[in-house]
Amino acid sequence: MKGIFLPFMLLLLAIGAVANNSTLSKLTVVNAEWQKNADGRVLAATANIGNPQSYNDWIATHLMLVENTLRMRDVSSLTIAQQQHRKQLLDELHGYWQAGTFPINDYTNYKTPVFIDAKGTHCAVGYLMQQSGNDALAQAINSKEKFAYVHQITTLGVQEWADEQGFTIDELAWIQPGYPPVTDADDLEGGVNGTVNAMVADAANQIVYIGGSFSQSTKGNTCSNIAAYISGIAGYDWVSVAGGTNGPINAMLLQNGKLYVGGSFSNAGSVAASNVAVYDITSGQWQALGAGLNDEIKALAFYNGELYAGGHHTDMLSKWNGTTWQGINNLLIGGEVRALEVFNNELVVGGNFDIATGAPRKNVIGYDGTNPVIMGFGTATPVNDFAVHEGKLFAACDIVQGTDTCALAVFENSNWTIRLKGSDGLMDAFGGNNIKHIESNGATLLAAGDFWCGSGMTMGNNLMEYSQQTIDTITYNICEPLIWNDSAVHTFTTMGGQLYFGGAFSIMYSASATDTFNHVAALALQSTGIDKVKSAISVQAYPNPTANIVTVKTSGELLTAVEVFDITGRMVLANSSKGSSVMLNVVELPNGIYNIRAHTNKGAGSIRLVKN
Repeated sequence: MKGIFLPFMLLLLAIGAVANNSTLSKLTVVNAEWQKNADGRVLAATANIGNPQSYNDWIATHLMLVENTLRMRDVSSLTIAQQQHRKQLLDELHGYWQAGTFPINDYTNYKTPVFIDAKGTHCAVGYLMQQSGNDALAQAINSKEKFAYVHQITTLGVQEWADEQGFTIDELAWIQPGYPPVTDADDLEGGVNGTVNAMVADAANQIVYIGGSFSQSTKGNTCSNIAAYISGIAGYDWVSVAGGTNGPINAMLLQNGKLYVGGSFSNAGSVAASNVAVYDITSGQWQALGAGLNDEIKALAFYNGELYAGGHHTDMLSKWNGTTWQGINNLLIGGEVRALEVFNNELVVGGNFDIATGAPRKNVIGYDGTNPVIMGFGTATPVNDFAVHEGKLFAACDIVQGTDTCALAVFENSNWTIRLKGSDGLMDAFGGNNIKHIESNGATLLAAGDFWCGSGMTMGNNLMEYSQQTIDTITYNICEPLIWNDSAVHTFTTMGGQLYFGGAFSIMYSASATDTFNHVAALALQSTGIDKVKSAISVQAYPNPTANIVTVKTSGELLTAVEVFDITGRMVLANSSKGSSVMLNVVELPNGIYNIRAHTNKGAGSIRLVKN
């Protein structure tokens, strides 16, 4: 009978996976162990799960499906006592997920397990330990390995407890959810009803403009493919930009009080405009630029005082000479231009194209105003955007299968070097489809796109801070996620201490809820990067990096305890000294990246430490 049942279950899985892939992907966000449990995936594909809304709803759904799957497994090899313990704890798990009270991750800026939170709420596995009379084991794990996944836990007694209760370690790992951070994201008055492709900030007038494929704000204000986030009598709102355009916008550029837009449209307001137009902010009027261009525009830039447009039109790259568009296509073959950037007094052109030279070159070429300029052999994959960062030109690229791929590339030594590609190391976990937009932000490079990323135990997607750190001659790519959402981020801009970002996403996952953001949102910027977590206090650590002593202090609050965690979430150092600052000796710690957690009577905060 078992030999017949398994193929039948696998057939159901294949059918259900097609019909319910969205459910499985959301469950995998809660716990990646879903990929290892075929019987659970069958149940997930066929079960009536209702309509989960918040992340906590998905945790409850996850635990409900795991519970039901575990009840159906063959336990005839267990002793009677083990079977009884297992059934009793599955009953406890049932009550746990029905109550819906789960740990809150206000510790880290990444999605992670939290064994017991600051309010004493146990995770599902910790709760089962507590209910079986083994809370001392749960507390021991929490004190040393609060953020560890079950397979990473080294605290003595876990295997013995699991055996006694009739569970395997793999089953406990499947039960254990991860919890996203408490983010400080603003939904910007509910956003808009379609995808955002481009965004610029008018700092002089405190306005954010977005362009894309949408028809109105979610509050009902008509704004055809372009909208302005502007302060009015009743506060900020999304408003129309003189009637908008009759087709999608892909590129936006603000220059001298005028907003230039490119995309796939034939009208801007009441003006006939083929794929490119300009909006005069002072007069509030649209203007066409000549006869326009005959196909979709993907990028705009000013070079030597003249406007250039790149895209899928006949010439792929064109210049506006004040009267008409002049095609510039000396070497480009096929494809399209997606990105334009001025670097070293040249216009750098990127996209998906070949270059007609004797050697195979593709995707990137320079232009000095008269002639093309060869820039090495180009990038391994098509280019979506450029940014000048720490004096070097970086390219954001598509990600393809195989070893010859490229997510980020840098131009150095007269050629392009791959800086980041798909990987799964401790410090540079990264993969996906593309990086769409990049901008320099101090020591880090902000990047948006359609990807997942991680650094150590950090996990998130679609928006990240990228940097490199060299420790003991080993250079790590650090991909630190800023959000965890349901779909790609296409663009972002900064203004007034805020990072505004837009894309295809609708949902943002947070610690206790799933919030609807409708394609556009904002995060607070700090001088050292993004404020990804609502920390109760601000923490400083110096010197950082350090080889031996680090001083930890807060912004005025007295410290009550300081903890240091390694990249697996294991506590490696603790100090319960009280005072305005605490000195830690980290000389015995292996070189690497750590997370310092500082506690005060008014809450806690975190900061990253580099030990070298």
